[in-house]
Amino acid sequence: MEALDELKNFLRELAGMPGKDLSVLDDLCSIKRYKKKELFLRSGHISIYSGYIAEGAFREYYTDKNGREFNKAFCFKGDFTGSYYDLHRQEPSLVTIEALTDSAVVLINHKKYQELVQSDTFWLRISHTVAHNLLMKKFEKELQLLTLTAAERYELLQKRYPELEQLVASYHIASYLGITPISLSRIRALKKN
Repeated sequence: MEALDELKNFLRELAGMPGKDLSVLDDLCSIKRYKKKELFLRSGHISIYSGYIAEGAFREYYTDKNGREFNKAFCFKGDFTGSYYDLHRQEPSLVTIEALTDSAVVLINHKKYQELVQSDTFWLRISHTVAHNLLMKKFEKELQLLTLTAAERYELLQKRYPELEQLVASYHIASYLGITPISLSRIRALKKN
C-alpha cells in the first residue's frame, strides 16, 4: 500500500517523529479509488471518513436552497479532505466533496481515529496540528476575501496550486474566488497583457 506509506511518512514528518511506528493505521485505513465526479461525501449524509489524497483532486462545496454551488476548498495530492466540521458534529453533512479527477484516497475511519487520539499523545499532537493548519487556511482565505482584489486572490491561488488550471474547471475556480466565470476570464486576459 504505497499510498498508506505516503500517509505514514507525512504524519511522521508533521509530528517531527521520523521513527514512530504507525502500523496501527494498517487496520484503521483503507484505499479507495474515485472516478471523476464521484462523491467522497454528499450533503445530507453523515460523514464517516476523512481522507488523505494520494492522487487526484477534489472540491468541497456548499449548495444553497436554489441549487447553486459555492466552492469552499480545493484539495490535491498530499492534502486531507473530509468535512472536519461535519465529522465532529455527526449530523447530516452541510458540504459535498466531489472528485475533480480520477483519484485515490486513504480513507481514515473517524470514530476509530478519535479513539487513537484519546489514547496516545502522538495522535493528539497530529490532531491538533491538522486542526491548526485547517484553521490557519480558513483565516487566510477570510483575510484574502476581505482585503484583496479578485485578481490578487487568483494570483495567490495559482502560486499555491500550480496544477490548478490543469485539474480544475474555470467555473469552479471562479466560484472559489467569489466571482463570475466572466470576471475570471477578464482577469486572465488582463494578466496576459
